[in-house]
Amino acid sequence: MREFASLNPEKLLGAFDAEIHGEEPIVKLEEAPGKITISYIFPGFYLVDDSRDVADNKIGFKQISIAAIGSMGKSGRPQLPSFGRYVQIPQNSNYKVAVKTGKQVVFDDVIIAPSQQMQTDSPDEKAEFEYDTEFYAKDTLYPEKIVTVSGPFNLDQYNALLVHVTPFQYNPAARKLIGYGNITVTLSIKTSKRAKKGEEMQPSPAASNKAASGNLLLNPGSRIEARLSLPERGASSNKKETAMGSEIRRGPELLIIYAKTCEAASKKLARWKNRRGLLATILSIDSIGNDVNKIKGYIRGEKEKNSDLNYVILFGDSDAIAAENISGSPYGDNVTDYYYSTKTDATGPESLVFPWLAIGRIPVDSETDALSVVDQIISYETEPSSDPKYYKRMTFAAFFQDDEPMDGKDNRGFLKTMEDIRNSIRPLGYDIKRIYETNNENLQFYYDGTPIPSDVKAAVVDPAIATKMLIDAVGEGQLFIGHRDHGSPEGWLHPSFTVDDLDKVEGKTTTIFYSINCLTGQFDLNYLHPTESFAERNLRMDGAAPSLIAATRKSNTWLNNDLEKGLFDATFGGVIPTFPSGTASYPVTFNRLGDILNYGKSYLPLGQSDSSEYIKDHFEIYHVIGDPTIELWTDAPRAVSLKASLKSALKKKVLDILLSDCPKGCTLTIWADEVMLRRLEPPSTHVTLSIDSILTPAGTTAKALYVCFHAPGCRYREVKVKLDK
Repeated sequence: MREFASLNPEKLLGAFDAEIHGEEPIVKLEEAPGKITISYIFPGFYLVDDSRDVADNKIGFKQISIAAIGSMGKSGRPQLPSFGRYVQIPQNSNYKVAVKTGKQVVFDDVIIAPSQQMQTDSPDEKAEFEYDTEFYAKDTLYPEKIVTVSGPFNLDQYNALLVHVTPFQYNPAARKLIGYGNITVTLSIKTSKRAKKGEEMQPSPAASNKAASGNLLLNPGSRIEARLSLPERGASSNKKETAMGSEIRRGPELLIIYAKTCEAASKKLARWKNRRGLLATILSIDSIGNDVNKIKGYIRGEKEKNSDLNYVILFGDSDAIAAENISGSPYGDNVTDYYYSTKTDATGPESLVFPWLAIGRIPVDSETDALSVVDQIISYETEPSSDPKYYKRMTFAAFFQDDEPMDGKDNRGFLKTMEDIRNSIRPLGYDIKRIYETNNENLQFYYDGTPIPSDVKAAVVDPAIATKMLIDAVGEGQLFIGHRDHGSPEGWLHPSFTVDDLDKVEGKTTTIFYSINCLTGQFDLNYLHPTESFAERNLRMDGAAPSLIAATRKSNTWLNNDLEKGLFDATFGGVIPTFPSGTASYPVTFNRLGDILNYGKSYLPLGQSDSSEYIKDHFEIYHVIGDPTIELWTDAPRAVSLKASLKSALKKKVLDILLSDCPKGCTLTIWADEVMLRRLEPPSTHVTLSIDSILTPAGTTAKALYVCFHAPGCRYREVKVKLDK
């Protein structure tokens, strides 16, 4: 049973009916001199039956459900709704927090269901019910504070606090639930007197190309100091710029660190990235030393010197380029590249360190495989499908898991996660095929007590059919395939789709996988995993995924649900509700896979509070297997014509370049054979450059120039211009 209960908030319009208009919180943020005030209205909530047998006794637990917000709770303790968002404050500032609540609403004789934090998506997991009997006997209020503020964190160039509001307190011994319909949080902000000039994290000129975390903040935007009437600090920069004619050349945006067997492939990949305007440089691991601390030190040092460095690729297996071993995680030791992408290391088991740049690994150990992966990446970006239907096709795979007792209710949220995402992005015109399985044919309710629609039930198929459908879908080519269920290094459990099934795929059209489960991205070989993983096999195939997102170790069920939502929100926008009401929702600029994963990770602390050790674990285990700079297609590519020729103007020869359009993010690179002469971000469709200014610095003897055009969402173009002998 699912029953609505009102929290009787003040300041709601008289015509507002929470049962009709929904129970989502209503949020208002105001900025004033030295102060940020956030007002929360919680109209009400749903109580959902979740009875369980505990030690041979049936306990009538109730879940509390509020749409569009996350939850809090330690394993086995009462799980309560918690609304989290980031709030931007100035760099090098101090803050104080004041909290004011409205009238209490008390509900008696309620047994709140416990949080199931130890649930994983591993196929060998034993789903034991987590119930802290000692805590449920305590006469105390939980949580002690209904508002927690942590940070600040460096969030994609924002300096942000994480504010979580839990509109309830619960006394487990008395079975009393206390709710608050109105909560106001005031942040008083002052500039720190100890701040030193240049201490703050300065965005690079290219930072706006990837900054998209505004969806996760209550107050995105620039010049937060001025908005709060605080002194603005002058920008400082330690970046060295090199003049190229009349242009300013940025430092490299991509660093490729390669193992010896991957040298030729690294050069080929860097050549392509430079050709399309993303400045790249390569370096052998032998020049750094195959040691975790040396690799960290080198990457962090390069980032300190060059704020434009936003991406790193480790090109080689983990024995050739070391991955870090992290002990003490909730499900065992982790193998990770994550802290190569951060400014500092974590300081403890609950320490959250947000990414400083985006990182990916191409885990291959032969020149043949390395070149094959690079060819796939280049083909995906330069030769996208000519089939217009490809850009509307997606497939969602998920499992309806009904744990004991088998009552027709989904206990893991796999199915609802994919359906929520599907319902959010289908209005954009996508054709999203469902492939679902169940362990109980009598599926009736989602985990939040809402009935499962008939069309969702109709999408459930037998296991063998589901696997065949996935093989066919990958063979046909899908814009994206998303999966929620259990996984292993060999692949997905339900619906089953493994390394062996990948070998049955016919067709070479690419598919991007968001493989959100356990272990499918494991790239380190050990006695438990002596062969290539699902993600590694994908990379080496002609077709399938040119790059993908997957986990190297066991992963938390509920954080995986949130991560899947975060990835699709980053890609398309609109999956995660934005606040205050009416705030626009935007995808990550340029749809680069590494930025999408960083965004998804940054969403996790909003979906779960009081769960830092599990979130830290997810930061560490989820990776881009492949190229973090690969730009994902979300629509059919636009065709922009490029013409270039030599002309005479005022008795001088000029290179005349004409574009039919000048899209956002457009770059032009000009080459003499393999030497880049100029990189431009054209302000208009017509560019004229003096030939003398182009050729003199290079002293080239080339017989032709090559003009290359790239813009996100557009087909790559390259033209040859012959030079006079």
